[in-house]
Amino acid sequence: MRKLIIVSVSIFLFLAVSTIIAMKLKSMKKKDAKKEILEKKRYVKTITVKYEDIKSKLKETGRVASKNTVDLSTEVRGKILQGQVALKKGQSFKKGQLLIKIYNEEAKLALQSMKSRFLNSLANILPDLKTDFNENYNTWLNFFKEIDIKKTIPQLPEIKSNKEKIFLASRNIIADYYSIKSSEITLSKYYLYAPFNGTYTMVYAETGAVANPGQKIASMIRTDKLELEIPIEVENINFVHKGQTVSIISSYDNNEFKGKIIRISDFVDPKTQSVSVFIDISAHKNSRVYQGEYMTAIFSDIMIKDAIEVQRGAVFNQNDVYVVEDGKLKKQTVNILKVNDETVIINGLPEGTKIVNEALINAVENMEVEILN
Repeated sequence: MRKLIIVSVSIFLFLAVSTIIAMKLKSMKKKDAKKEILEKKRYVKTITVKYEDIKSKLKETGRVASKNTVDLSTEVRGKILQGQVALKKGQSFKKGQLLIKIYNEEAKLALQSMKSRFLNSLANILPDLKTDFNENYNTWLNFFKEIDIKKTIPQLPEIKSNKEKIFLASRNIIADYYSIKSSEITLSKYYLYAPFNGTYTMVYAETGAVANPGQKIASMIRTDKLELEIPIEVENINFVHKGQTVSIISSYDNNEFKGKIIRISDFVDPKTQSVSVFIDISAHKNSRVYQGEYMTAIFSDIMIKDAIEVQRGAVFNQNDVYVVEDGKLKKQTVNILKVNDETVIINGLPEGTKIVNEALINAVENMEVEILN
């Protein structure tokens, strides 16, 4: 038993000593590597900080959308009849064209019946009007003559006195008149006209089907008023403003035309951390633009004051750069003003500072370097 204990302790001590020696050798190796890096002189390209106003641009891609997207629905019940254009997906139409009509013969006859009863009521009170309200009799007589049961009822004559109002109200003339006006408005809802130049994007009911009040018949978009929605990163949103002219490039034919920023959203999309900028592109002439198409917007003439532009690879750890001081590398933190595809616009360092204007591999602070012109 004693022999077994001695053997076990010996093995443990051997392993412990081996581990310590291995760690010591590894530490010495790291120190030697770091020493080698520090002692090895590097050649670097630098740029001397001298601040000036930099003219830049912003290039982003977005998708075209219609300014008006509308659901076509009916407020009355009846059979859907063919209008001036086919009720089909993809069908285009012009502003003012009759899109659909709802069968309205019953409603039309009911309205004519109301007008006939109203004429009868007026005919019955005309003698009383001549006797008691002679000064306004001719006005009411002309109103009676102008009424055509197949046309819109004319404007109700002006009531001259409270006594006349009481008389007309007691005969239900005023109430019947406004009932007719209400029915005329309802009858107009049997005809649905195009509010703009557009096209159907989806059709939910066919000609010949029976529509119910509130039922969605189709979805449509305006095709002559389009806008481009561009997501701009939060850090770049200050470079754009409402009314700014923007160059637009089509994604499929590279055709270029001008647009204008019409609004900027005041919230950030939580998924993309971007702000939507909307550009009016209705003035395009040379090619047709479609909703859903992707286009590129170039925001030019962006002026950044008191800044310097360096290569994008010169910036690391988001906002650090290397500078050269007394022949050695020093890490400095800068202010990032704008990030481009290949460069970064910065400030925050004293003028005259020499910034390393390239990406460095295996570089550390205090490494001796020589500036390569």
